[in-house]
Amino acid sequence: MSSALLDATNGYEVRLRADEPMAGEPTSLEFTVSRDGQPVEDLQPYLGAKGHLVALREGDLAFLPVHPEEGHEVAADAIVFAATFPTAGRYRLYLQFKDKGLVQTVEFTVVVPR
Repeated sequence: MSSALLDATNGYEVRLRADEPMAGEPTSLEFTVSRDGQPVEDLQPYLGAKGHLVALREGDLAFLPVHPEEGHEVAADAIVFAATFPTAGRYRLYLQFKDKGLVQTVEFTVVVPR
C-alpha cells in the first residue's frame, strides 16, 4: 500500500499509512486522526489503548488478531498496530477510537498480494 487510504465519520478524517503488506510478514499499520483539518492529539483510551482494530478476511470472514504496537515513539495523533496477514486476499479493517466520550468507527480495505 504505497499511498494513504482515507475514511471519514462524524467530522473525523482517519488516514491509514502502511508499507505494502506481504502474507505471513508483520506489517505496521499507522492511523492518524484529524477533525476540521487539525490533528486529534488527545484521544481517550478505548479498551485499554488509543484504538481498537478488527480485521476480517473476505470470503470466509476469518478474524485476524491485531495488537497495538507499543514501545516506540509515534505522533500524538497516531494509532499504530502490528498485523500479520496469514494469507493473500482482501481484508476489511475496522478501527475504533474514542474522543470526547464517544467511540467512532472507520473502515478500510487492504489487499495482500499473492
